[in-house]
Amino acid sequence: MDQLGLLLTNALLTAFGFFVAAPILLNAISTFTVQKRFAEVMVQEGVIAEAEVKRLQPKKQLAGVLLTVIVFAAAVFASLKIQYGPICLGGGFLGGLLKYRKIIQFNSFTVKRFQRTYPDCHNEEKLNKYIKKTF
Repeated sequence: MDQLGLLLTNALLTAFGFFVAAPILLNAISTFTVQKRFAEVMVQEGVIAEAEVKRLQPKKQLAGVLLTVIVFAAAVFASLKIQYGPICLGGGFLGGLLKYRKIIQFNSFTVKRFQRTYPDCHNEEKLNKYIKKTF
C-alpha cells in the first residue's frame, strides 16, 4: 500500500510539473520578452497609448514573478519530501517546457494575451488591421 501511495504522489508531482509549473514559468518569461515587445509594437502602431503600457505592464510582470516563485517553492519543497520527488518533478517540468515553449514565441496567443491585458484601452480597429497584416 505504501508503494501505491508513493506512485500516486509521484504521478501527481510529475503532472504538476508538466501542467502547472512549466506554463507558469514560461508565461512569466513571456511577460518580460514577447509581451513587452508586442506592447511596444502596439504603441508604435497607435493601437494603445504608451501611458497604459507603462501603467499595466509592470504590474503584470511583478504578478508573474511572484506567482512563479510561490509555485516553484511549493513544488521544490514537496518534491524534497517525497522519495524520487525531484526526478518526477524535473521530468514533468522538462516535458512541460518542451510542450509549452510556444508561449514565448510571437504568435496569435500573444495577441489574445494583449487583448486580455488591455481590454478597454486599445483601438480594436488598428489592432485588427495589424493582425491581418502580420499573421
